[in-house]
Amino acid sequence: MSSQLLRAALVLSAVTISSQASAAPDFAACFSLKPGVSFGAERTTVSIEKAKFMGQDAIAVTQSEGGVSSASFYDASGRKLLGNVRYAMGGDTKAPLMTESYSKAPEFPSKAAPGAKFQLSGSGKLENHADETSTPLEYEGFSDYTFVGFEDLPTKIDYKDRTFSNTCHLSAEFEGGRMEAWYAPGFGRVKFERYSGDSLLMAEEIDSVIQE
Repeated sequence: MSSQLLRAALVLSAVTISSQASAAPDFAACFSLKPGVSFGAERTTVSIEKAKFMGQDAIAVTQSEGGVSSASFYDASGRKLLGNVRYAMGGDTKAPLMTESYSKAPEFPSKAAPGAKFQLSGSGKLENHADETSTPLEYEGFSDYTFVGFEDLPTKIDYKDRTFSNTCHLSAEFEGGRMEAWYAPGFGRVKFERYSGDSLLMAEEIDSVIQE
């Protein structure tokens, strides 16, 4: 093989390897949140927007159902939970009922291999705006996680087949049950299941896309 052909072959091989590497699934990417995205899941509407929370830049994930709204605020990575706000009936963002803010924020790791286990914890304060009180807050969400692995998630979006590639499937156990959740880049959590023993208690899955 001539030196020119050899160089060409080496370049092609390097490009192929680079392409394969760039296509590898990324754990942190699963939690990325794209402002402007909105979608439906059962009877809930989820919208993702840039926001401010406690004076800092954040990304708000707002869930609305039946006139009731709440928002979770994350850092730019989408992995760190800064806090939650529950709004008054009608979802008026100028009339929050309660604000949870974390000084020690629960945060998903930036890297994890399938089978990895990790814990979430956090602490901060809970403000009740109705009676103007503030009390210490401990994170009460799911805490003992296992990263099941990367999965292509087939679903129906607006009655049409769609597959979310390389979602992160997480499982968390708690007393008497467990939950399963799937996170997709740009969307955040797109599927959720909660079990008591082996009995499915509730399930929620993206079924429409309003904007992306």
